[in-house]
Amino acid sequence: MATKRKASTTSKNTRPTKRSASGAATPQSIGSSDEYSAEGSEASESEAENLGKAVKTFSTDALKARRKDQPGTLDREDKLRGISNLSYLSLKPDHENRPLWVDAKKARITLESFSPLAVQAQDFLTTIAEPLSRPQFLHEYALSVHSLYAAVSVGLVPQDIINFLDRLSKTPLPEEVKTFILTCTQAFGKVKLVLKDNRFFLETPDNKVLQQLMKDEVIGAQRVEDAAGIITEKAPKLGGVVIPGTKDAAGVRQRTGAQGSDQPPTSDQNDAAKEDDIFMTLREDDDDDDNDDDMQIHSVEIPRSGVEAVQKQCLYLGYPVLEEYDFNNDKMNPNLDIDLKPNTTIRTYQEKSLSKMFSNGRARSGIIVLPCGAGKTLVGITAACTIKKGIVILCTSAMSVVQWRNEFLKWSNISPNDIAIFTSDHKEKFSGSTGIIVSTYSMVTQSRSRSYDAQKMMDFLTGREWGLMILDEVHVVPASIFRKVTHSLSTHSKLGLTATLLREDDKITDLNFLIGPKLYEANWMELADQGHIAKVQCAEVWCPMTTEFYQVRRI
Repeated sequence: MATKRKASTTSKNTRPTKRSASGAATPQSIGSSDEYSAEGSEASESEAENLGKAVKTFSTDALKARRKDQPGTLDREDKLRGISNLSYLSLKPDHENRPLWVDAKKARITLESFSPLAVQAQDFLTTIAEPLSRPQFLHEYALSVHSLYAAVSVGLVPQDIINFLDRLSKTPLPEEVKTFILTCTQAFGKVKLVLKDNRFFLETPDNKVLQQLMKDEVIGAQRVEDAAGIITEKAPKLGGVVIPGTKDAAGVRQRTGAQGSDQPPTSDQNDAAKEDDIFMTLREDDDDDDNDDDMQIHSVEIPRSGVEAVQKQCLYLGYPVLEEYDFNNDKMNPNLDIDLKPNTTIRTYQEKSLSKMFSNGRARSGIIVLPCGAGKTLVGITAACTIKKGIVILCTSAMSVVQWRNEFLKWSNISPNDIAIFTSDHKEKFSGSTGIIVSTYSMVTQSRSRSYDAQKMMDFLTGREWGLMILDEVHVVPASIFRKVTHSLSTHSKLGLTATLLREDDKITDLNFLIGPKLYEANWMELADQGHIAKVQCAEVWCPMTTEFYQVRRI
């Protein structure tokens, strides 16, 4: 029998190393700040000294000096590590006061998070680009077609994106980046998918664009033959939206409750929720065209079965389809008596995420990404209280169904009779003319023969229009069995909620036409620093590995 290996011991007076070697099943706790040390060790340098040292080490002058000494070696190392060399760019005279590096070759943007302008820049970058990595000092973002699509969908103008990047960039904005932004966004927002009278219509204010789409083999084949052809009508006027649970909503309630008071709202009430939103200064005239009395809308009807094919083909042709719901002007569907309880107030980042959904007075379909424990359920409840129409909520399990119902009863004034559950054990309907149904993806997408009660419940779901569909854990939707759920029900708008917008396959991009663009993504490190969610501690556990298992894992 082999002798057991004894663990090495150290004397009490011996100072532990910064990171000792771990034995089997020996956890090591690592703080969320990415700086860790063994218990009892002291930091040799302050955080300010570390920051200054890092800035000096990776400055352009230092990189040029290193590259001058060892040009070939550093170039090969940078290519192997995927490091972007931006030393060839000319810096602006006041580059130290600007927080952005823009790499035209990779369409990457690097943010110096220690800059005084980092907060405003980060809010903007999360809307126009995809976050790749956001450690303590340097954040990296990627410009992509879908990220720019999401930026335009929330009301940003392409020229405003270019101006803002050029304003905060340390170097003159490369022409390749300007061309990429203009090329990707020139057709965004021109085509919309609208649900009217339980029928789907493809609409656009430009008749030439609609004629071009109808000539496409895929889209033209999906057109309803016995429809009235191209329908031209006056564009509806858009109104403002007050999101429940915000300071604006509290001000509205206060003014409404005060009898005989004609005093206008104070500037604090109007601007408190928007003081940190940098987009308000970039799109003052964004909705001028939408408010034009002479504006007309041209539309054609497409069948329900062809919605996904039309959306995918439009995206391929460079005309991504927006889904918007003008719920304020919807007179066909009854209103739902629901609102947040008076003592319910949503957090700043929750309000910011919802403002991307309701910024133009309509409900935009899209995805909101918030970390675990950040209140995704309350965001969905607040969206339902804003639209005040029939709501369908789809979850991954029956337990989540019960939790969603309990959260609605906890945070809103919804009557228990107006929110029902549709699972294998419960097949309920709400008592009024409209209400809320909470179910699972598997119950809606089941292809096998159903029981009498289940089929009757499905007929109830598919036979009416719904104002909003909330998809919990939306990253599971691209699965083949779940894809048809997005169009099996007649919903005017869709809201996807998730903490992990990732999949092992490459189907996560399908959400751009199944649901909509990513409207908002919060930084979990910031929320942890602000005390909204728990601080993360990483633990490294070393485990023994058999030879057979090691050989398999190496392959």
